[in-house]
Amino acid sequence: MKFKLPTKTDPVRKRNYDNSSRRRKQADLKECIAAATADLHATRGADKTSYADIAEHAGVSLPTVYSYFPTENDLFRGCTSHVGNQAPVLAVDKILKAPELSAAVGLLVVEMEKQHLYFEPWLSRRMDSYVPFLAEMSGDIRRQQTELVELVLQHFLGAGKRPKVAAGCESILCFDLWYRLVRGHRLSRTEARRVLVKSLLAIIEPRPAVSSTPEHGSKKS
Repeated sequence: MKFKLPTKTDPVRKRNYDNSSRRRKQADLKECIAAATADLHATRGADKTSYADIAEHAGVSLPTVYSYFPTENDLFRGCTSHVGNQAPVLAVDKILKAPELSAAVGLLVVEMEKQHLYFEPWLSRRMDSYVPFLAEMSGDIRRQQTELVELVLQHFLGAGKRPKVAAGCESILCFDLWYRLVRGHRLSRTEARRVLVKSLLAIIEPRPAVSSTPEHGSKKS
């Protein structure tokens, strides 16, 4: 068998090494570890989850977990990213297409309930001081809720900032109040939605107070 030797005028062809498949496998493995971490945090709690637990749950070796997430902060950020990416998408267009403000508020409460049900396994533990990612996730959710409320207010009530109204609405829509109504007071989700809708409308469109005292000059019958 003869081989053609390269000459000076016939340069050697360099092989282009395609490592995209390897990078894809690494990304999938990293996501698998983050998913396992999120699952254990939801069922056991972050304070009761070790690196060894995560390795076993993800089906990988302990050194593999450390190689992808060397510190707890790295691990929590990976978990936060996974949880956030899997969260239900808010139907903003559907809310804004509502025929009137009260209908939009009702849809807003329904959409928020979907988010609360999804995030409940992590937020219900309220270990913000111990788990940085919970505080970060809570803050992101509050900011998104406030932005959505401001968008709805501008759409139905016209341009203009209403920081006090938006702050009040966000407080009503927050996870803590929903959790207290549904889990603490054991209201049905339908009853809780009614309470939240009425509370929101009371803040957005407050009715003038009616005096219970008789006006001056009125005659007693």
